[in-house]
Amino acid sequence: MKISSIPYGLIAEKVSKEGLKGIEEWVDFSAKHGLKGVEIFNNWLSYLQWEEVIALCDKIRENNMEISSYCILDFQLNCESREQQGKSVDYLKTLVKKAKLMNAKRLSVASGGWGDFDMYRMSFQEGVNNTIKTLKACLPVAEDNNIKLVLENHPGWISRYATALVEILERVDSKYLELNLDTGSMFREGQRPEDFLEHDIVAKKTKSVHLKTIRFEPDPERGRWNQTVPFEESSINYKYIFSKLKKAGFDGWIAYEMTGGGLERLSAGVKFINKMWKETK
Repeated sequence: MKISSIPYGLIAEKVSKEGLKGIEEWVDFSAKHGLKGVEIFNNWLSYLQWEEVIALCDKIRENNMEISSYCILDFQLNCESREQQGKSVDYLKTLVKKAKLMNAKRLSVASGGWGDFDMYRMSFQEGVNNTIKTLKACLPVAEDNNIKLVLENHPGWISRYATALVEILERVDSKYLELNLDTGSMFREGQRPEDFLEHDIVAKKTKSVHLKTIRFEPDPERGRWNQTVPFEESSINYKYIFSKLKKAGFDGWIAYEMTGGGLERLSAGVKFINKMWKETK
């Protein structure tokens, strides 16, 4: 098991105001606290010149770290037509080219739009079939470039119904397709990680995890789900998650996806993850 991190909101704000310096501070902090990797989001790079992106990758490498995943938030998997699928394949080709230049070996794509967007305009099976067709169209590009395509369960079909994720993984059988299990997205759709990891194929295909803290709040003014709580106050059963992953032979990335607070919160989170992993059988 290797630990990475994603203080998404913090870095998004820093890079928009400070440019490269805002990301470099996080990389140095992560290396100092024993992390083996960092996740890089495509929208962060829009604030940088390409020379700065290469400088960032050099810094990551100099710190003996890796890009645990190159994450794309605007990639469309739930494509209804061949024309839309073709656009996703063309977009993937440009992303793969960038990933190789950055020495990123994993390209993470979200499972669809936020909330009920996909559910309002198509049936469950249509959404599953569209996603499968798009993945199958994209995988040859990943295979030709030796890049792993990583499916992430964003809120929507795949996080609301474990059966949707299981069907996709069973019907798209490729060593170039991996799963990034986002432990918070399920809660946002009224589910739990247990509902997904009870299926052996989900545990087996999980090669990385976005580990979040999340707790239900009865006060609607604060938001239904509080993602700023420390691990000790979270509603997620981390021991169960780690136990299922260990039994499946997991040796991939666990990325602490931190919401709120400064980088000092990252240090406490890494300590919790290391301790919980060691204590879990």
